Amino acid sequence: MATFITFNIYLFYGLVFFAIGCVVVFRHFKYSQLSISSTLWALALFGFSHAFHEWSELYVILFQDDLPTQYQYIVQWLRLIKLSLSFAGLMIFAWLLFRIIPKPYSKLGQILIGLIVITYTLVMLIFYQGTSILADTFSEAASYTRVLLGFGSATLAGVGIAIYGYQLRQDNHEYGQYFIATGFGLVIYGVLAGLIPTSFHSSVPIFRTIAAGLVLVTLYKALKIFDIEKEAATEAKLKRAIEADKYKAIGHLAMGVAHEINNPLASSMLALDLLERKMPQPQSDLSDYIQRARLGIDRASIISKELLTYARSDLTDTRKVFICDVIAGAKQLLSHKLSDYSLSVHCDSKAAVIGQKVKLEELLINLLNNAMDASGNSGSIDIRVVADEAGVVIEVRDYGEGMDESTLKRATELFYSTKPIGKGTGLGLAICEQIVSNHHGSMKFMSAKGVGTRVLIDLPSRSNAHD
Repeated sequence: MATFITFNIYLFYGLVFFAIGCVVVFRHFKYSQLSISSTLWALALFGFSHAFHEWSELYVILFQDDLPTQYQYIVQWLRLIKLSLSFAGLMIFAWLLFRIIPKPYSKLGQILIGLIVITYTLVMLIFYQGTSILADTFSEAASYTRVLLGFGSATLAGVGIAIYGYQLRQDNHEYGQYFIATGFGLVIYGVLAGLIPTSFHSSVPIFRTIAAGLVLVTLYKALKIFDIEKEAATEAKLKRAIEADKYKAIGHLAMGVAHEINNPLASSMLALDLLERKMPQPQSDLSDYIQRARLGIDRASIISKELLTYARSDLTDTRKVFICDVIAGAKQLLSHKLSDYSLSVHCDSKAAVIGQKVKLEELLINLLNNAMDASGNSGSIDIRVVADEAGVVIEVRDYGEGMDESTLKRATELFYSTKPIGKGTGLGLAICEQIVSNHHGSMKFMSAKGVGTRVLIDLPSRSNAHD
């Protein structure tokens, strides 16, 4: 009967840790923006390795008497190594956790982990040398392993994940409470597995299994956020596809309208020329009005041509593009809106990149639109372009309301917008990031509430950037 109970306890004990590994492995981290996603592989490693350790311990417990005497020493060493390696995965997880949580917790946690690892290494070296200062039997060496690695790694990992969960709660994320509960469960397991020996009472493995089960349940609840993120990303991709089709249709409509506008514009220009020729003699007042009308028609013609260029999204060829021309084209398209703003442009005339003019104009138009929206009904906007041998740096700066830290982190997130419903789609900066990436460049945002926003775009100028 005792053998049957022991078998089932260790069977479920290992199964719980195997399930912990599976809970992590079968989550979708590809679309996650949570920093903890980069650390969870170590937790999965701990789950699988600890499950293997507990199941192999079950075999040793049940068949220890049948093991040949000459293999006893090797088996004891293997048991100690398996125990150490299983807790090593949890120690790595704790180390990675303390790299993503804020100071001073991160530094303190890493120092403690370093001290534990150094101390345990020295203890094992002394034991390997056969010195009886600290441990002269495998059971004593295993006790040191459980106290230093088991209790130490579980406690530090529990504290680290609880701090991370508390941060999420501070940011009003409800799932943060599950990370806190997971940390609480790890600390309990650390106490039971590290400080309380199995020989203390026959119920110790049962309580360890319960503590591990608490970690499993709370971790499962916490990691459901990754499934939610994947669903949101899929939904955002679908919405973007729908928006892309809509904008494509609008682009074709714009091209048609621009073509239709060009015909009456050309006709109007011809009529003005004929009128000016038929005038019996130069009349300054009428000539002045004709010249004004001609300038207006020229401007409308230029705008329609820029609109045609902007609407041709199917251009795939790349060529040398001067940034000053890109800025001029963007200004022309936005001239009806920029009239209320003070726009300052300082552009190096030699600044050029290999790319698509239409896409770079789209980039500038989106950034200028955002700058105008952030500045209210009026304000100042600066564009500064500098060039060197390596590339071109474009800076677009406004002095509007700015963004706080949480908004700044999500600035390029698809369909994320702080603008009122109907005014912003949440696509502008995401498209900007895609355009910059396609030109093998980088984009950086610097902003603060009440100060304004600076956008720095670094584009390579060499032709082999697209190879």
